[in-house]
Amino acid sequence: MENRTKHLFLTGFCLAQVMAFAPQVFAQESAERDDRPLIEPDVKPVPVNEALIDTENFEIGGFLGVINIEDFESSFVYGGKLTYHLSESFFFEAGIGFAEGGETSFENLAGNVQVLTDSEREYRYYNINLGYNLLPGQAFFSENYAFNTNFYLIAGAGATDFGGDTRFTVNAGAGYQVLLTDSLAIDIGVRQHYYRIDVVGAEKTSMNTEIRTGLSVFF
Repeated sequence: MENRTKHLFLTGFCLAQVMAFAPQVFAQESAERDDRPLIEPDVKPVPVNEALIDTENFEIGGFLGVINIEDFESSFVYGGKLTYHLSESFFFEAGIGFAEGGETSFENLAGNVQVLTDSEREYRYYNINLGYNLLPGQAFFSENYAFNTNFYLIAGAGATDFGGDTRFTVNAGAGYQVLLTDSLAIDIGVRQHYYRIDVVGAEKTSMNTEIRTGLSVFF
């Protein structure tokens, strides 16, 4: 009888302990379940390789394109540039370009008449410009590659050798640059060149439009 009483007492004591700790266990499990999202997204980070300018402040490059020499047709143009980046926004650029003027409409109609000699048709300009990176950004070509880009404005002054004379020239334009690596970039741009000329009649302001693309290296 005594053993049975002890057995019942121990059984009751164990049940009391279980009932005392059970709510805490269930509350902990419930809290853990509440912390887990209902739907766990399967998201994997994708590494992006960016082309960045590190500490290279100088840029040297070449370009080619088409320039419309007013009254003297459109011609192939080529040249080079040297750029110094003052900051992420501003830069100085020194450039030189070469082309050759065509024939005027008067020369085409008159036959053997020549307004300029062959040497006078050689077109060369050189200038110093100040540029401003207006809209720096990024261009994504795939899930794995992103390239830094710059949409910039540029303007400056220099000179143009054409028609047997050297003429003071003002130029302005815009461009779009894509940084392929930390030292290589491609560029597409438009420039307008303004100077005074009197070769085909009264003196006037000649406006020559240039469209070009180029490749440059940072160092």
